[in-house]
Amino acid sequence: MIPFAQYVHGLAGDDDLVSLDGPFDVPVDVLAGEALRASGPALRFDRPDGIDLASGVFSGADLMQRRDARPWSRLSLGLGLDPEATLVALLETISDLGPVGGHPEPTYTGQSASGTDADVQDLGFPQGEHDTWPVMTLGIASVSTADGTHWAPIHGSVVSGDKLRVRVPDALPSLVSEGATITIALGVPPAAITTAYLLTVTERVDTPIQSCGVAGTVPLVPTNGGLVPSTTEVVVEATIADRQPDFRSDRREAWEYVVESGALSLSVERVLATDEPVVPVSPVGRPLADDLQLTGLTTAAALYHRVNNYWGISPVEWLLVPAEAELGICVVASDILYAGFEWQLANILFSFSSLFDTVVVVDEDVPPHDFGRVLADIWLKAHPARDWTFSDPDAPAATRPRYRRDGETGSRLYVNAAWDPRWEDTYIAPRVTFENSFPSVVRDTAQALWAEYDAN
Repeated sequence: MIPFAQYVHGLAGDDDLVSLDGPFDVPVDVLAGEALRASGPALRFDRPDGIDLASGVFSGADLMQRRDARPWSRLSLGLGLDPEATLVALLETISDLGPVGGHPEPTYTGQSASGTDADVQDLGFPQGEHDTWPVMTLGIASVSTADGTHWAPIHGSVVSGDKLRVRVPDALPSLVSEGATITIALGVPPAAITTAYLLTVTERVDTPIQSCGVAGTVPLVPTNGGLVPSTTEVVVEATIADRQPDFRSDRREAWEYVVESGALSLSVERVLATDEPVVPVSPVGRPLADDLQLTGLTTAAALYHRVNNYWGISPVEWLLVPAEAELGICVVASDILYAGFEWQLANILFSFSSLFDTVVVVDEDVPPHDFGRVLADIWLKAHPARDWTFSDPDAPAATRPRYRRDGETGSRLYVNAAWDPRWEDTYIAPRVTFENSFPSVVRDTAQALWAEYDAN
């Protein structure tokens, strides 16, 4: 699987990354957020001091805009797929990285990060304009137990040269005791960070990675805290000094809206880095941020896998939790097996995730990259009085939508934007297309002229 540094080079080779030379007068997170807002390329911040940084590497173009690139194209490249791979191919690849029935045979190689820095402050993590300390994002925490190595996403702050305060899923520290060793890996292969997110959003952090498909995909190397990818750009080995430090952060990575997280105070013992390290950063809290995209795609992969194994058949064509909607909406394209199926499907999705309070069901022929088509189908096929169904106003509050964070309950909504299976074909209005809007003689002439133009 592709190492992170090689992945960044690949983005540059595809003209999907712009390098910026430091020093920077504007905070890195502000530059990164503006690039995402404009659906721009990924950014690499080349700095004379400290590690190089890369932002937007797991994100992508806004679905609300018509562009050649798809929002998941960059992650597809990072997972070894063609950038033009379908959403379903990406969802299935992500699912294959998670828990599997067998035990893949891990590959162990030498560690790329061999240079030792004096302390973690020498790495020069970025500090946002509203942050007290330098911030690390998009990292992986690795701990070892008798069952194996466990991974989870981590983000936190550099308090001093030998002290970190971080947040991890509550399930991770419960596996080890105070004083246990832990390793933070930064700049890991896209497959590794995706696996950590997948295990978190499915609440399976207690599953050893030796029982996951990623073990057969990413070469590993042992550290004091557990196994990490051998090509990791920066390895921070530490011990857990305090399991309940007085540490609060106003900003949370997107995965923290899925599971309960807690703070840890870490004593850094050793820092290892490659010769020219580059690590990803995410402007946490900004629309379309990398952590938001990773959470949406891994959640979609988990839901896609679960609903397609729920009935013993696979009615769902694709499923998407768009980052544009701040994870408040889930769109699912499905075959409608019977009248009322869409209502059952929506309720199952609500029961599997708290990230959204709106489910939109569209017909299976709607393409996932054409969000305009989804919106058009809501207008064309869903009558507000019949196909917009609100639950009673006592549903649990979704954890992510920005428009309701008061903790109060509310209604859930599912929109049935698919044709009613009870309707006869003759009652369904044909979609206006080239094929059904012109006589055959006109279509043949147009295609002949187009072929002639294309040949020239």
